[in-house]
Amino acid sequence: MVNWILIYIFTIVFSYSKTKCLIEQSNLGKSDKCHHYYSMKKLIFILIIAITACRNSSDNQPKDLRIIDVEGGVGKGRLVKLSEIAESIEYIPLETNSEAVVGKIFFDRIFYEKGFFYLMEQNRTIIIHDNDGKYFNKINKLGRGPQEYDAAFTVDIDLKTGNISVLASNKIIEYSLDGDFKKVMNYKDNGFLSKHYITRFIKSDLKYFLLSTINDRSQHSGFLIDSTARLLLSVEYPGEDYEKVTTYSALLSIMKPMIFRHKNAVRIKNGLNKYILTINEDNSIDTAYIINFGKYAPDPLKRDHFRVYAPFIYSQFWIFESDQYLFMTFHTGSLSDKIAKMFKKGGLKGEYDYDFECSVFNKKTGEFQFILQPEINQLGFVEDFEEGPAVWPKYVSSDGFMISYMYAHEFKAHAETHEVSEKFKSIADNLKDTDNPVIVKVKLKN
Repeated sequence: MVNWILIYIFTIVFSYSKTKCLIEQSNLGKSDKCHHYYSMKKLIFILIIAITACRNSSDNQPKDLRIIDVEGGVGKGRLVKLSEIAESIEYIPLETNSEAVVGKIFFDRIFYEKGFFYLMEQNRTIIIHDNDGKYFNKINKLGRGPQEYDAAFTVDIDLKTGNISVLASNKIIEYSLDGDFKKVMNYKDNGFLSKHYITRFIKSDLKYFLLSTINDRSQHSGFLIDSTARLLLSVEYPGEDYEKVTTYSALLSIMKPMIFRHKNAVRIKNGLNKYILTINEDNSIDTAYIINFGKYAPDPLKRDHFRVYAPFIYSQFWIFESDQYLFMTFHTGSLSDKIAKMFKKGGLKGEYDYDFECSVFNKKTGEFQFILQPEINQLGFVEDFEEGPAVWPKYVSSDGFMISYMYAHEFKAHAETHEVSEKFKSIADNLKDTDNPVIVKVKLKN
């Protein structure tokens, strides 16, 4: 805009100069050229070229594809079809037999790597099925022996071997797919780590990244260690945020650090901080993404910013990443274009407002999009392949599959109340309410 204003001004000056030149020639009766007129004409021509070149140079500046423009996405929420980000969908009923009856899944701990599905039950049993849904094995090593775990806070899968690692109260134990003990890493043998409470971990080759709970005794949110529990790197929680969290302990659930992975890369996000960091193979730290909350960033010192309907945005729940996409959930409060509705749980009847919104970030184009709720009690992408329920990831595999699941009775109920494809209906007709869950396997675009 400024460039065109400058061109307009120079054009006026040029016209004035030309008129003055003609008047001078008329008054003097001369036929020779007016030198200042043609000099001005040449100057304006050069200026127009220079201005246009500058503008084009500015337009061609590469876009920083690390920036997730959440602020710019407000007011632009829409329904997003699964086919926009995926190539196909497959529903895989897990085999049910006397050895493999899957109960309640523990905090959505489901994985898919090396052609196997892993589900962790509430009782900490890990049940494994193959790519076709056939039962393969189950692992339950609860106990106090040297090759057992006294607790199981979470698990992780080795991307190269498919081995299962279990986070216990003071160690990480690894088992093969067959359930054979492979090794143990006693992370609390490290005196420094013994002072911290580890809540999650990610295993990457021979290294482990441990997520720590921050408190008034520790400002560290994570540690990278090797298989001998030797400390390779520690990540500090941002100082300005740490002071606020330790002052107002009620903020801990909102501002706690979180980790996720993309293949072998470990990502960490510290609470309300706008930076998502990545841990490199050489044990250094870089910025993977920058979240632009803009004017919607809440102030931790203002408690009303965290009210249910407060018009402020902060990320919550799991983050998942594929080669092309980043899947995140944000608290949006009253900023949502259409506040989601969910059914009450625990036998309670009725609906309630769900103050969070799914989103997708395209890593290749830099486009950020809030995703509106397709229908009551569903979140995520409109399933436009087989007309199943909305899809949102509970895991993204290293080979580019979005993984979720549905309990058998939920699958059947959807088929009975919606116009689904013949393929979906056929699967539902062959299910019993007591059967094992149905895996939702989505091939993402690259």
